[in-house]
Amino acid sequence: MSLFFLDQQESNETIHCLAVNIGQSQLLVPMPAVAEIILNQDPEKSDRLPAWVAGWVAWRYLNIPLIDFAALQNGAAASDFGTSTRILVLNSFAEGHSHHYYAIVTRGFPHTLRVEADCEMTTQSAADNGNCIKIDLQVDNEKLLLPDFSQIETYLKEIPLYY
Repeated sequence: MSLFFLDQQESNETIHCLAVNIGQSQLLVPMPAVAEIILNQDPEKSDRLPAWVAGWVAWRYLNIPLIDFAALQNGAAASDFGTSTRILVLNSFAEGHSHHYYAIVTRGFPHTLRVEADCEMTTQSAADNGNCIKIDLQVDNEKLLLPDFSQIETYLKEIPLYY
């Protein structure tokens, strides 16, 4: 998934997004990727999960993987989450894995942003941004990172189905 206006000629395009605090940085998540924001819940842990997965959470009669995006981005173990967290449930758009939804941990409550086509955008090397980041942007004086959803979903293949 990408910001649809990056390839457009006209500069009056806008996309609605969420600014999501993941600890040391903020993600810019386009609204079509968002399924729902839910209250924090203790994930069900499993030793079969990669280190960056906090566990399984219940959502709409499904058990979906809860990813600590900051841990995925930096290749670290999932953090212990406090009471000020929310869970952002995301739609999966890629083929090749069995997870139609997954969730990421957020700090506080995400806020909405309208991103205009003429916003200031910078690009960094993958090493500067870490795993699963496509580009970084400046929007309303906030530095935001646009996730690379294709890369995230390749990591979803490492997560076994919930049993």
